[in-house]
Amino acid sequence: MDLDTDDVTSPPAVERSRRGLLGRAVGWVQRDHLRRGPLALMAGAYGLAEAAHQVDAPALVGLPLTAVAAIGMYAREMSLPGQRGPARAALATLAGGSWMTAAATWGVTASVEGIPGAMTWLGAVTAGLIYWAYRKDPAIVAAIAWQQAREDWHRRAPLYGLAGSHLVSWRETRLGEQFELDTVGTGRRASALASRDLEERIAEREMLKTSRVKARPGGIAGRLLISIRYKDPWAQPLPHPLLDPTPEIVLPQLADVREPFIIGMDPETGRPLQIVLWDEDGAKRIVIVALPGSGKTVILNCVYERASAADNAWPIGINVSKAKELRRWRRALGASACGPNERIKALRLLQFARHVIDYRGSLDDAEEATIEPTREVPLVPIILDEMDELLAKNDPIGLATRAEFAYVMSKGRSEGVPVIMAGTRGTAAYTGGGNSRTMVDQVVLGRVNRKSEMQHAAGEYGLSLPNMAEYGEGHAGVVLVADIGGQWSSGRGWKLDKLTDIDHLAARRRPAELEPGLMAYIVEQMGADVVTELLSIEPPTSRLAKAPKPAQRSAAPTPLESSMPEDVAAGRAAEARDRARTTLAQTGSLDTSLTAGERRAVAIERRRQAAEQTVIDPELRTVILRMVARPEGASTRDIERAMEQELGHERGLSKSGAWRCLDRLRFEGIVELRGKGRGASWHLIAPTPAAALTTDGASTLTTEELIEQAEEQAEDDAIDTANEHEE
Repeated sequence: MDLDTDDVTSPPAVERSRRGLLGRAVGWVQRDHLRRGPLALMAGAYGLAEAAHQVDAPALVGLPLTAVAAIGMYAREMSLPGQRGPARAALATLAGGSWMTAAATWGVTASVEGIPGAMTWLGAVTAGLIYWAYRKDPAIVAAIAWQQAREDWHRRAPLYGLAGSHLVSWRETRLGEQFELDTVGTGRRASALASRDLEERIAEREMLKTSRVKARPGGIAGRLLISIRYKDPWAQPLPHPLLDPTPEIVLPQLADVREPFIIGMDPETGRPLQIVLWDEDGAKRIVIVALPGSGKTVILNCVYERASAADNAWPIGINVSKAKELRRWRRALGASACGPNERIKALRLLQFARHVIDYRGSLDDAEEATIEPTREVPLVPIILDEMDELLAKNDPIGLATRAEFAYVMSKGRSEGVPVIMAGTRGTAAYTGGGNSRTMVDQVVLGRVNRKSEMQHAAGEYGLSLPNMAEYGEGHAGVVLVADIGGQWSSGRGWKLDKLTDIDHLAARRRPAELEPGLMAYIVEQMGADVVTELLSIEPPTSRLAKAPKPAQRSAAPTPLESSMPEDVAAGRAAEARDRARTTLAQTGSLDTSLTAGERRAVAIERRRQAAEQTVIDPELRTVILRMVARPEGASTRDIERAMEQELGHERGLSKSGAWRCLDRLRFEGIVELRGKGRGASWHLIAPTPAAALTTDGASTLTTEELIEQAEEQAEDDAIDTANEHEE
């Protein structure tokens, strides 16, 4: 009975044992099929070659098949991106096919040259060569890395606080790795997970600085993008490609403004950092905002380099501050205004751009509504550095400049006149008003002192961008480029800050030629002398450089002075002013031996000196102008209260401080005091806008028109400033 039982049960047990062994082998391969699968195929090829030898299969057919397969593998490798090994793949294919043909002819255990089992040894060497080439294949390397990343993510997700998430994609970068996750399984929104808390938790686990980890929502709902950088991306500056003997990104010697300007590189991915001056929708308006020393002028140097290298561009450079770099570029530009003494020239250049827009917009033979830049019709980019020095002034020249600038920002898109402006802030006061700021298409952000500064430049979109107050770990030249479509990229600009390098690049460059008809039109509108000075690179010497002086209100004459001849009264007043200046310079106090008129002159001179030393920032100036622009004006106390409420108590001024600010504006010819005693109020003196400013600074508008335009400008600035404080 026992023997019968053994006879019945033994064969199934042996069969289960065999199936278990085979199953374990199959499972072993399946658990890591990318690495272990080829080993099983090699074993099968060994048996297939021996079977072909036993049945005397025609082995010579394998030679042409081997040749075709080797050529096919070579072509495949050549079509793959990244690092390729076509020779390696072809050699491995040729070796494998040759061994299979020989083994099918003589057998897998045949002896060669008296060496027993030589064919088996050759087969092992060939298998090793094939497996080495297989593991070096870019597609296989990527597939193995992706498989490993998925396995690792199951371990890392709970540690990062992302349990339940699924890895959608992964790639290794030059500095670390990037993940794209599906967050539906976590029960939380991707926008809620993308927070500083998550970045800090990941950095804590990986023992990195928090700034090395970035988390943000993906382009699809429920997707989260995480970037981890194990290496410092900003350790080394990036030399300009035209100054680097072995550049990683090659810049063409001849640029084209229809293509994006490459101004740097993302050190994490190696992708170029680009800004767009023109596309099929027209010319762009770009603002660059960064603290002093953060690299905004270096970024502008990269823009100048590409613009001056283009044969379809006529660049205009403006910097009414120090302008050291622009003075080196100006020979390669169409026109330029450099230094504080060329504010009038900068205004005229904006008027020049207005005439470019008007002329091109009036052509009847145009084929397209938007001009495409060519060598015959070049792009006219206006590149403006230290924009607040030009646009934040409130004297007649500043107001005229803002009006011209607003026109160019509004109308230049379709006529090939882009604007690139740079400054330390992106507020309405710095960018020429709220209307001009709303025209911006692209924002380049460097290091700022707080994240709210990003919102001034980029609007509400600035709140979702990386915090540039911390991004870049304090290194200069690190910028973020964002457009109104919601796309952004970050990187580091090329290092182009040495004046000798600028001289080398700009030496033999010249701008394109403007259309002959356009130049004739501009000469007709502005005059040949003015155009000649605009195109000159020498300091202006004619009336173009003579800025109109603001009106200064002198003290009312006494009855005795009123009865004097005009020349006598003027002489006595001048003598009193000179004596007052001498007294103040020598003693700094009031001399009681002076006459009443001389003491009055001393007091006026003292107030003038105090006013000249008073610095009013643009926001404070805007608040004061808004108050005094009202029809009823404003008292000193009203202005003081408004400054305290809108700018914060810590910035509130005492009454004497408010008087100094108002005195400064009065001596600038912007405000005046009407009435006496407690009923006195400050009022705005209507400025001279661009439309009515002639070449010698005279106004052609009536008083009513000037007041109306001044009030409209003050109201616009007040509304925009109020919105900024609410933000």
